[in-house]
Amino acid sequence: MSKNIENLYNLAQKGCVTHSSRFHADDVLSAALLKISGVISDVSVIQRVGRVPQNFDGLAFDIGGGEFDHHQQDARVRPNGNKYAAFGLLWNAVGAEYIAGKYKTDIKTANDAAEKFDVEFVTPMDLSDNFGTKKYPNTLSSIIASMNDPKYTNQETNNIFTETANYYCKPLERAIYNSYKHTKDKIQAQMLAVSDFITLPLDADIDRSAFEGTKVKYIIKESHRGTYNITTIEPYKIPVEYIKMPGCVQVYSIGAAFDTYDNALNAAKHLIKNIQIKSM
Repeated sequence: MSKNIENLYNLAQKGCVTHSSRFHADDVLSAALLKISGVISDVSVIQRVGRVPQNFDGLAFDIGGGEFDHHQQDARVRPNGNKYAAFGLLWNAVGAEYIAGKYKTDIKTANDAAEKFDVEFVTPMDLSDNFGTKKYPNTLSSIIASMNDPKYTNQETNNIFTETANYYCKPLERAIYNSYKHTKDKIQAQMLAVSDFITLPLDADIDRSAFEGTKVKYIIKESHRGTYNITTIEPYKIPVEYIKMPGCVQVYSIGAAFDTYDNALNAAKHLIKNIQIKSM
């Protein structure tokens, strides 16, 4: 794993700048990412400038035409053709390294989680920043942009930029964690998916969506309410008439609850049998 975070930290010690005036989700989230990854201690150290100072050898993002800017003619694009913005460029540099260090995981899992986060969160932000919210609507981008007001002085705008970026550190951390957890869950699900339905212990912390695409169709798991639940994996459903099955106490949108494990197991076997009959 590269040491990009350390390299950016050393650069930022010489100064960290981004553009002044109106801010967007791109530079706000870039600043938040720099903080949570440890490149900077706080967003307040970032100077918002009209242009990068002459002979500046620190860290510049979203301005200056360098490695972490995207306004120049030869700005970088992803392998799939989607253009990077500053947030994407920084995430590409530190994302996998941040996940590996934060969650003490292996390089492959970190890379997969970083790619997932890029596809689902970062790329939409980058597209919205590069080509506008009219072409690429993005709720978070619109919310952050609405924090600007032409009546504010430059100092007031700078203060709001700092406050907004610091505020979004926690939500950004959580969003990254969700991508990591889903990636980890997917790996675990592939190891567990050895039959059409499986039983998970009460303390198992794995989302049902992780089993999508595997051979698992239903999960049996004890709930904290003392029932044994059958949870469906898309696209499988539990028919509403299963409320008449022995021990069934509830049928809901993605599953059913039973009073004992044996009754839940019997229902699961019945469901699998019906699927097999329909496929014949």
